[in-house]
Amino acid sequence: MTSISGDRTPQTTIASRRMARRLLSGAGCATLTAYRLDAGAPSQLVLHALDVTGSIIVAAHPAVGHPMVSVPNESPVEVRLDVTLEAAEPGLRITTATVHLLGMLTWLDDVQCDAVLSGSVAGCHCSITGEDPLTDLAALASAPGGRLGVIESGRIMVHDAMGISGHTIEEVLDPDAKGVRPLLWSAFETFSAQDEVKALGEEALGVLCEGVEQGTIPGVVCSRRSTEGLCTALLGRVLCVDVSPHAVTLLRLQREGADTIQILLPPGTTCAHEAGRRLRSLVQDALVGGLLP
Repeated sequence: MTSISGDRTPQTTIASRRMARRLLSGAGCATLTAYRLDAGAPSQLVLHALDVTGSIIVAAHPAVGHPMVSVPNESPVEVRLDVTLEAAEPGLRITTATVHLLGMLTWLDDVQCDAVLSGSVAGCHCSITGEDPLTDLAALASAPGGRLGVIESGRIMVHDAMGISGHTIEEVLDPDAKGVRPLLWSAFETFSAQDEVKALGEEALGVLCEGVEQGTIPGVVCSRRSTEGLCTALLGRVLCVDVSPHAVTLLRLQREGADTIQILLPPGTTCAHEAGRRLRSLVQDALVGGLLP
């Protein structure tokens, strides 16, 4: 078992960079704030994607009167981008991770938009999620009043199961420092994997949590927090808050506290439908191991 105690390890650092790559690549819900234009203006909801150079492509439809409407094309403006990923857990709002950055946003003219969306310029978009994340951006940007822009930023902040950490955009592009583009699943694949994990049942997920604590199952106890004020009906539950090609994150709610635990998936887990099968095998091994002398 690995336990987070304040000091980050190479393993937890890589995990946070992978999470940042996911969120910047289009996962989660993103908002844009032009804090220099009007500090009191509401944040703008945007669609977003990440290109292979580390530039973040955003599409928006600012409301009439919003400061984003009047910013000319090719006139950089300072912005804050916030991306939030929530667990797919009906009836509960659980924030899985957030990414935050300050950067320079430049709205593109029609010619530049066409070049970015068609992939005909150097360093343009490259599909990295198994689907084309620019399809929805193109539709929003081409609607009346829609805009497409690019954000350049050098550093981001991540708040995830591993805590709070800062990373350069280069580290996010290559989380493992191996020069290989990391595997990402589409939103549909992620939801499918979560459904398969939930189908194991909360008792089986509890076995996995105990195995990580005892050191018999590879994983990380990310945090332990108080459950004071939590609805008593939730005590005793084990929730799946995230699934990725590398790990499954569970939230175990007990009277003694709320534990966030990551079960590490075996290397080579490439398809979303493999996550449930891999965990089922770990549960069976743990149960059999408990019966043997």
